[in-house]
Amino acid sequence: MRPKGPASERPDLRPKVTRAEEAETLVASALSSLDALEPLIQQETELFRKGRVREALALAMQKNEAAQSYTRCLEVLKSNAIAIGRFQPGNLPALRDRHEAFARLMSLNMAIVSTARTVSEGLMRDLADTIGQNASPKTYLPGGGLHRKAGTAPLALSKAI
Repeated sequence: MRPKGPASERPDLRPKVTRAEEAETLVASALSSLDALEPLIQQETELFRKGRVREALALAMQKNEAAQSYTRCLEVLKSNAIAIGRFQPGNLPALRDRHEAFARLMSLNMAIVSTARTVSEGLMRDLADTIGQNASPKTYLPGGGLHRKAGTAPLALSKAI
């Protein structure tokens, strides 16, 4: 059971589907949100793939707004799943197909973004090692050899791109 309190007293503001036309409109709204989001994800994926990180990051605000819109549509669809199932809007199969294709696109996007992040982290690690190596003190070993201790100088980095 849910605990009683302010959270349980809040009204559910999500739209309720009571007619077939509303179900059709709701699915059409989700398709429209997907139409706005898909090209942004494709563009971001291509930009990251080409190494154009700044341009890809510039899409973040647009992408986030489109993703929030699509997520809201999916939440409303889930909260009305019984009504959607009962009315079976004609555009529902198209939404299912598009959603599956979008999931594949997101999987590719996440793999490319992850790769770009890993490469960036590797470059920063190499840079820090190189800077640390040059800044680390040299000491002599008992046999006359040279020994470098690990660098102690911190690496300062601005994440602004």
